[in-house]
Amino acid sequence: MFGGATFLGLSQALTPEGPESSLVPGFFAIGFTVLLLICGRRLPILVLAAIGPLGTVMIGVALATSPGPGDGVLLYIWPVLWVAYFFGRFATVLIVATVAVVHACVLLALPPESAYLDRWFDVVVSVGVVAAVVQTLSNRNAKLLQRFAAEARVDQLTGVLNRRGFSERVPSEVARAIRDRTSVALVSFDIDHFKRVNDDWGHEEGDRVLVRLADVFRKETRHSDLVVRMGGEEFLALLWASDLEEGQRYAERVREAFAAGNGDGGPRPTLSAGVTAAVAPPDLQRLMRDADDALYAAKCTGRNRTVSHPADANVLRPGPMAAQLTRLGTS
Repeated sequence: MFGGATFLGLSQALTPEGPESSLVPGFFAIGFTVLLLICGRRLPILVLAAIGPLGTVMIGVALATSPGPGDGVLLYIWPVLWVAYFFGRFATVLIVATVAVVHACVLLALPPESAYLDRWFDVVVSVGVVAAVVQTLSNRNAKLLQRFAAEARVDQLTGVLNRRGFSERVPSEVARAIRDRTSVALVSFDIDHFKRVNDDWGHEEGDRVLVRLADVFRKETRHSDLVVRMGGEEFLALLWASDLEEGQRYAERVREAFAAGNGDGGPRPTLSAGVTAAVAPPDLQRLMRDADDALYAAKCTGRNRTVSHPADANVLRPGPMAAQLTRLGTS
């Protein structure tokens, strides 16, 4: 914006037929252009917001020193666009009011034959309309970006968190548990023989099974807890302020509710669950491994059950190869 004003001022100075005006705004524009190029990214947000009113005042000085009607009032659009797009509704109202006050002062400084109410009214209404349109578009753009950001963190099929959303939410939850010395339970779920569902009933029916399980999670899970689809038929639930016993009860409620919804004539898969818990867990990855170990134990002991770690799963703690075989053959 200031760079454009600098270019415009120099162009007018080199044009013999151009109107004479003060060079002070041009010098200020050069200075601000250099300043913003050097350290613009490091300036506080309030300083950046103040650029709009400052530019408006400089435009007013240029107009006041250029007698007679002209098209310089179009320059007011620059600070209005800047403020309306980046700084919200309140700042937009302020910049339109600033234009109104500055331009009123400009007209008062001009000879009577060049200053009349219509000139002020035309400018204020015009910049007000531009500000309203830009502010509306800015708000719509911000809401659209928020929606895209939210969708990027949610599994599109089931509506629960995906890995990205989980990885962004979990650090704050774990930090809170460490700070408050709170117990956190982690439950790993896996739909038994889900590959058979897709093979025997088709992938569309398999998708309906996943959606039904997600509905169960929404009914059985508190708002303070997190559920994530890790991929395929694997889900994780992070339960805030819950110990091992509470995690077991939650896993059983989910398993029973999921099994109770299998009477619609479609496939009737079951759930296996692995539960672990820790007070102020220092290592989430360790907690996830423990939950996976417990889930592995549930798979190895017949599926359709809940196994807890460490009490029930120690005897079946898999090594890396066993865990790999589990991923390939026991789902």
